[in-house]
Amino acid sequence: MKLKLYVLIGLILIAVSCAPSPGLEKKAMARLPKALESAMEDQMSVKGGAQIQSPETIYDSDSLCIIHFQAVAKDPAGKDYSFPVRYVFLRDNFMSAAEGHPVYMDMVTGSPTMTPEEVEKLKEYCAENSHDLYVYYAGVASPIDSNGIL
Repeated sequence: MKLKLYVLIGLILIAVSCAPSPGLEKKAMARLPKALESAMEDQMSVKGGAQIQSPETIYDSDSLCIIHFQAVAKDPAGKDYSFPVRYVFLRDNFMSAAEGHPVYMDMVTGSPTMTPEEVEKLKEYCAENSHDLYVYYAGVASPIDSNGIL
């Protein structure tokens, strides 16, 4: 009887430890409008932010989320213009371990316009090179105020 109990506990532990971790997409999507507004003000001197159109998650894991979308903003003359944007949201694993709580970073950059085929190739590349991407973006993304994350 005890052996069956130990086997059952062991199977439960294996199942729990092998279950996929939830990704960061939900947190990234919640943070995206604030990050875009800040980037528009800082980088382009556009007041009033921009609208987010057609967001597409390119990569999502427990430590890195990459989203492409179209941003629509008004120029100083009041005319709408649209441009492709890449949003990177990550959990800084080193700082999270050091501080004992999750530490997040993000970055908004211009992105080349991509065909659906190019987007699929990018998704494959991200899946194959996720560690390298994480290391790169962790080196250039900006920390997010933990009080203002969401």
